[in-house]
Amino acid sequence: MKTKNFFKRWKDGILGLSVEQQLKGKMVGIIGGIVGLILALIIMVIRKQWGFSIFVFFIMWIQFIAYISTRQQLISTKEMLSGLEPQQQDKGSPELDNEIGNK
Repeated sequence: MKTKNFFKRWKDGILGLSVEQQLKGKMVGIIGGIVGLILALIIMVIRKQWGFSIFVFFIMWIQFIAYISTRQQLISTKEMLSGLEPQQQDKGSPELDNEIGNK
């Protein structure tokens, strides 16, 4: 696969993601970051690098808050989309289809 073709397919894939898929991907990325920060924090505490370990702890805390925020966004998005589905159903559509002859 050529580089130009790869980036074109990558762009099409990114643009085709739903909001739920984007939020789930963001949550996975945040969890990966938190795991890496926990490992770094453990190593720094073992090596007794207290100053930098405090810095890493607060970055980890910010990542945790971002995860909670993203999780709340995902839950509210799912609730909103489930509320829209019944409204999008057109109850008169089968009768109109029969009148037009689409069925």
